[in-house]
Amino acid sequence: MRRVALTLFIIIASWYALSAQSLLDTFEKNLAQLGVYKAKFTVELDGYKMAGSYIVDGDDFYAAMEGVEIFVSQGVKHEVNSSTREVTIDSAANLGSDILSNPAKGFEVLKEQYSLTQTDVDGLSAIQLTPKSGGERIIVVADSIGALPKKIVYSDSGAELTITFTAIHATNAPLPRFNAAKYAEYEVIDMR
Repeated sequence: MRRVALTLFIIIASWYALSAQSLLDTFEKNLAQLGVYKAKFTVELDGYKMAGSYIVDGDDFYAAMEGVEIFVSQGVKHEVNSSTREVTIDSAANLGSDILSNPAKGFEVLKEQYSLTQTDVDGLSAIQLTPKSGGERIIVVADSIGALPKKIVYSDSGAELTITFTAIHATNAPLPRFNAAKYAEYEVIDMR
């Protein structure tokens, strides 16, 4: 009897992992089908809420939030901070693994670094991601039809950062590109 119960547990666990993988694959497929797309979102941490957006075109993207703009194009990242009047240049290879640091590859990176389990949150399909080697736990909640992400919650040592997508749609707007002349009076820090 124990062997049968163990076998059923393994089958069910495998099914949940496959379903979770399938949901992430669906997100990636649907975002790719949009072509160039824009996402609007809010970020909430410890009661503080801010709004932002990003536009993705293949591996390149532009993101803006709270006076910071990030331009990633052809493997180079330019981060412009208007409050400190600085431009930081770095290789796109050094982008973080979360969706805000790397919206063009965020879900792909998640699949590599986390174990996936399907769950639900408030009746919506969701994925719980558990780090393979320690770190934060992540919950990705799908929209009502399971086609695109609606919310991502990063939890680490009791702190939670919540990203809620208010819109994700295809756009015909050109991807903003870094224009050095616009920031000629800013201090430039080259980290490459």
